[in-house]
Amino acid sequence: MSGRWWLCALLWSAVSGLARAEDVPSANGGVAQAASPSDAEPAPKTPGQESAPAAESATSAEPAASSPSERGASVTAESAASAEPAVVSPPEPGAAAVTAESAASAEPAVVSPPELEAASVSAEAVPAKPVQAVEATPPVEEPPALQTVVTSSRTQERLRETPVATEVITRSEIVASGARDASELLNARPGFVVQQGFSGSGLSMQGLAPEYVLVLVDGERVTGKVDGNIDLSRLSLEDIEQVEIVKGPGSVLYGSDAVAGVVNFITRRAQRTLGADLRAAYGTLGRLDLDATGETRGDAWGLRMSAGLQRRDAYDLDTTDIGTTGSTLSGYDLSARGDWRGSETLSLEGTASYSHRIQRGVDLGAAGAVFDRATRDNTFASRLSPSWKLGEKVNLRADVSYGHYERRYLRDQRNASALDTVEDTRDQQARVGAQMDARPGGGHALVVGTEYLGEWLQSDRLDGGRGRRGRGSLYAQDSWTLWERKGLVAMRGGRVDVDSQFGLALTPRFALKVDPLSWLTVRGSYGWGYRAPSFQDLLIDFENPSVGYTVRGNPDLKPERSRSFSFNVETRPTRDSVVWVGLFQHSLRDMISASLQSEGDFLRYSYINIARARVRGGELGLRQTLPGRIQVELGYTLTDGTDQELDRALEGQARHRLTAQATWRHREWGLEANLRGALTGERPFYPDTNGDGVADSYRASPTVSLDARVAWLMPAGGLQLFVVGSNLTGAGNPTDLPIPPRTLQAGVSTRF
Repeated sequence: MSGRWWLCALLWSAVSGLARAEDVPSANGGVAQAASPSDAEPAPKTPGQESAPAAESATSAEPAASSPSERGASVTAESAASAEPAVVSPPEPGAAAVTAESAASAEPAVVSPPELEAASVSAEAVPAKPVQAVEATPPVEEPPALQTVVTSSRTQERLRETPVATEVITRSEIVASGARDASELLNARPGFVVQQGFSGSGLSMQGLAPEYVLVLVDGERVTGKVDGNIDLSRLSLEDIEQVEIVKGPGSVLYGSDAVAGVVNFITRRAQRTLGADLRAAYGTLGRLDLDATGETRGDAWGLRMSAGLQRRDAYDLDTTDIGTTGSTLSGYDLSARGDWRGSETLSLEGTASYSHRIQRGVDLGAAGAVFDRATRDNTFASRLSPSWKLGEKVNLRADVSYGHYERRYLRDQRNASALDTVEDTRDQQARVGAQMDARPGGGHALVVGTEYLGEWLQSDRLDGGRGRRGRGSLYAQDSWTLWERKGLVAMRGGRVDVDSQFGLALTPRFALKVDPLSWLTVRGSYGWGYRAPSFQDLLIDFENPSVGYTVRGNPDLKPERSRSFSFNVETRPTRDSVVWVGLFQHSLRDMISASLQSEGDFLRYSYINIARARVRGGELGLRQTLPGRIQVELGYTLTDGTDQELDRALEGQARHRLTAQATWRHREWGLEANLRGALTGERPFYPDTNGDGVADSYRASPTVSLDARVAWLMPAGGLQLFVVGSNLTGAGNPTDLPIPPRTLQAGVSTRF
């Protein structure tokens, strides 16, 4: 007990000290000079952005890549034998769970939340030791054939049975990776690239930019896009149970932005009658991470609460000037998730979260101007979802959600005030929806739903200072099992969106899955997608005199359209190996591109629908369990992206990328280790370095990244000690790869 109480005292001391020391940017425009380096912000690399050759990024780890589909759900015999069994609890939309009864049945129960009341109970789970370190004892993970997902169909279904290929990163894989936020977790996965910029860490998928990837938390859109991107470094991982990834068009169920795919972060729910987890880590760059969670569960209800605190110094990859590369970071986040079952036919679930982040740095402007910069980001999100069981095979769920994001951006010019800037942005969105899941017979599984999404944005950079719009939607999807013995399932669906700005959008999708042999699964899909113009595309009115450019929006823009297909083959030649191959292609039209015009000494950018692009490629992977308690995974991604208007490769997209990871566990010794890395090929870039409107193209050299984590569960005291090394190869540069330098972090964790 003494070890755990020592950790509690450490957490309280650190939280109290940081709370007293935190300095919040003030409204008068004054910004305290950054004591350590941060982002720079020169001329724009892409129109509509403030130029920032150096990006503020909290990410450097190349996290472990999980294999696609059910491969990411596998669990070693050692972890299954020592994991703590889950407690029966009500289901929720967006969480994976399977009853013990369904594990023994070939025909799944009605795959909807109310039908899965006895969630997450394993029939053969072995009770855990009274005291275990959370890092060393991942929860019981269902076998691949039984684990459930929700993202590909917006209702629960078994992972192996879904017609749309779905990848899963489990809780144990999240812990083993050592990743501290979502950007670090996803950066080394096949088909993904985390792009660094002044707006944060955006996720590129299958060669398409971050604005074509929809990011969800528990099925709800994440609020707070900056320059069209969701900053993944804002999403902490201490309360994430699993991550579900659906590559390819998802607009049939989710509407705008789901062109390249959907990434859904599923939060953890209460499982124990009473419990708590604590974790503390400190390392180079003054990186401090403190996490604490508590949970309780009764017969018909459960509540889980968590809190996290982060701090990091800035870093500089170019010491030849006063400008810097990465920002300081100081922030905290709070979250809660509860569920309640009122009767056999009624259940209720709710979530709420809040995060606060302050980042500081030093930027360079034109003519040698130096700026101290600070940003303050506050994010709030909430969701309430009641569910009703209307019949043996019919369920109804309603959703009400609200998200609020505020950012204050300040720039204070040293030794002058002419270019001082104070900008406030407020982004809000609200969604109401209803969905019915039914199994009418004949092998059909129907999903029918409707929703309304409202969006409001207030920003000093918008023409008129604000924008608003609404979008009503109706969607339906039918998953039809044609031949159960061979796993032949056909999926067809469609969605109609009516937007208050651009009108009608139709997005159908067709998918097919078959298991011709017990060790072989084949999936294929074809669908349409679209991306609605952002408020920035439509209404931006921004001038950056320190660099010499202006940006004007275009209220007449149309939505971008896409046509995509994918083909996936998965083989399981032995019990210990999985091999997968995937092909994909995206064809986009009416892409929103920047039009450049000269206005005296200024450059003027505007947006028009002219660009076309085609992105195609493939993925190849292997996951193998080796003797000696070792599991390895190898992945290769080929991406061929072409800007068809300019007849050149897409900027920043590597044609070749290799990923690898190896995991070793020895339960008797309490040891575990994880090593992961990535080799990224040459990447093309087209900056306009002298402002003459002509690209000065170059190709960035290949890079190798390597990350590692080693942990030891102490035989007494219930403490786990761990060390995490990030970017051990020292990859990165201030121009096109502004990631943090080599860092080490050591920590301790425990479970009550």
